[in-house]
Amino acid sequence: MSEVKDVVPRGFTRYYVLYLLSKNPMTGKEIIDAASLDPSLHWKPSPGLIYPMLGRLLDEGFIEEVDGKYKITEKGKAKLADYYKYQAGLIDRIAAIEELATKIADTNLLVTSEVIDSVTSGVSQLKQKVGPEVKLKRIKEHYRDFLKSELERINKELEGETSAGQSAGQKDKSNSSN
Repeated sequence: MSEVKDVVPRGFTRYYVLYLLSKNPMTGKEIIDAASLDPSLHWKPSPGLIYPMLGRLLDEGFIEEVDGKYKITEKGKAKLADYYKYQAGLIDRIAAIEELATKIADTNLLVTSEVIDSVTSGVSQLKQKVGPEVKLKRIKEHYRDFLKSELERINKELEGETSAGQSAGQKDKSNSSN
């Protein structure tokens, strides 16, 4: 059995048709041809997709038929503008997530380096303090306690930085909406 993969996300056709009609009035065939010629799409919609979609857009008042061609209405332009706003909001959210992920990754690299330095220093200190008479169990307990305290310190730092990053992101978001 062959696997069928969606090339175009669900709901895309509706807004793509409105977008095309916002440029020029077109027939159904011209819409299909325009999609087929768009190198960024890799998609040729079928008449069985486009003509029923045009019927629904007509029924909803987003387009009208004039001289055998479909033309976007003011209501359709408003719907397309809403879609653009929604899309811009998604792009802003994705950018904020990417920024936060980068900050976390950078912080983790720095923290990891600090942990390695601290562990190395701790081991050196333990080596200096430990004489041959101290048992291995005691060394492991000291090392465990040291690592626990370092992990607690790092977790507190990360929580503070994540909270600060989220607050800054919320401030940036509120400033951009003004």
